[in-house]
Amino acid sequence: MTNLDAGEPVQEFVDSDPPIASVGGVVYRWTAVGQLEILLIKKQGGFWTLPKGQIKPGEDERDAVAREVAEETGISGMVEAAVLQVLYTIQKAGRRRRKAVTYYLMRADGGRLRPSRKERIARVRWFPVGAALRRIRRGRIRTVVRAARAILDDDAAAAGNNGAT
Repeated sequence: MTNLDAGEPVQEFVDSDPPIASVGGVVYRWTAVGQLEILLIKKQGGFWTLPKGQIKPGEDERDAVAREVAEETGISGMVEAAVLQVLYTIQKAGRRRRKAVTYYLMRADGGRLRPSRKERIARVRWFPVGAALRRIRRGRIRTVVRAARAILDDDAAAAGNNGAT
């Protein structure tokens, strides 16, 4: 797993607190014709992105990924390898805080697309990887998707197929 700092100057931090830990999922599936698709969400008034959320106290990171993806999208699956950790700055309680989001691969194996109103998710949709990359505005999220695609392409090549089952 690689760590990606999203470009905030570290010297601006006076905060001695550890980064806020979150997890996200690069949820994928292979179509019948062997095309890789990635699941994206769009929050109300927001942009297309990957599902993510905070880890509950005592919760394992992989369990948190599965829970967050199911809550936000209605999709279940097997959480696999960590892809990338992204560090960036947020404004929380009137002060700047660092946030660390570790993204994991998650192979979809059940559920039905259902955007969560409670989580303010407006849309949930499968996209071929190229289309997903064109829709994602944040560079750090595009970097995560590219890293996930490289892992999945390597796995498919090692297995001698395109990943479709």
